[in-house]
Amino acid sequence: MDKMKIAAVGEHSSVILFHTAGIATRSASDIEEAERAIRQFVKEGYEIIFLSERLAEGMEEELKRYRASAYPLILPIPDRAGPTGYSMNKITENMEKAIGTNIFES
Repeated sequence: MDKMKIAAVGEHSSVILFHTAGIATRSASDIEEAERAIRQFVKEGYEIIFLSERLAEGMEEELKRYRASAYPLILPIPDRAGPTGYSMNKITENMEKAIGTNIFES
């Protein structure tokens, strides 16, 4: 069985740990750099791409392009500065779409 190709895109200080774990990385300090990095990883056949949620927040249109297919799975994650809430909002939206209700609401 082939190993899944996994990558990470974000600020250098956030992706360096992925790099030390053997995961392909691209540093991106702004949205344009992040979009170029995502496109390159997609072109190279990466199936899972971790993306700094601070960058993901400004890339909604770009990320919509990939949601219709199974791969790549682009996962927004908090960076070293901490969570922004973007990732949790996306999880909530997807859960509502899948089951018709927000299970996280109290």
